[in-house]
Amino acid sequence: MSQTPPPAGPPGGQPPYPGSQQPGPPQYGQQPQYGGQPSYGGQPPYGGPPQQPGQYGMPPMAPIQGIPQQQYQGPPQGTNGLAIASLILGIIGVILFSVITGVIALRQVKERNQNGRGLAIAGLVISGCWVLLFGVGLIVALATDDEPSRDASGQVTETTNVRPDKLKVGDCVESIDAEGEIRNMKLVPCSGPNGGEVYANFELPAGKWPGLSAVQADAEAGCTDRADALKGQAAKESDIYYLHPVEESWSLGDRGVTCLVVPK
Repeated sequence: MSQTPPPAGPPGGQPPYPGSQQPGPPQYGQQPQYGGQPSYGGQPPYGGPPQQPGQYGMPPMAPIQGIPQQQYQGPPQGTNGLAIASLILGIIGVILFSVITGVIALRQVKERNQNGRGLAIAGLVISGCWVLLFGVGLIVALATDDEPSRDASGQVTETTNVRPDKLKVGDCVESIDAEGEIRNMKLVPCSGPNGGEVYANFELPAGKWPGLSAVQADAEAGCTDRADALKGQAAKESDIYYLHPVEESWSLGDRGVTCLVVPK
């Protein structure tokens, strides 16, 4: 009785898959084959020469959206002329034009890739120092306005510069300027030569600025009425002169009128 050997195949007696190939045992010095090495879009085999860029089956990387790309600027294109002008104008005290040219220069330096930013900033800083200096000087001038020296009877004993609103009845002034706005007057002792004596002070009615002509008319009428008492006292012929507020001082609350008798 003969024995038939079982058919060749995988363990368990299952037939091989259709189209499959049963690999044999590897030979000495030969790499086992497992269906071949898959290809990935032209990737070189192990040990082969590298391929050129862009030949690996993947598209080139696109820039990521939302990330700003750095832009290169060349060297500065000279020094901005307005920046230089701002510094010079600031040094000589032309404050308004120094500020204007300095602000424009800062914008142009950035837009045109120029030098001069430090010059423009220096011009603005110097202009600010001028403004601060003027403000401090004005405050000091107002704070140090001298009070005239007076004797026991109230008469001025020394020549002193004062504001018109500090004149009192009986004070004498060195001279009177009949033109323009008067900000300071020089008081002198009435015992010596003088250019006029204060004989009355009064206030105009408060309210909105009535206009220069109306203020002058009211001041003249008030001083004329108050001069009647002096007609018999005048040692020699004289004229009436008056100081009145202007629109600027009116807005600050000045309503005072000072009447003076001035020798002819």
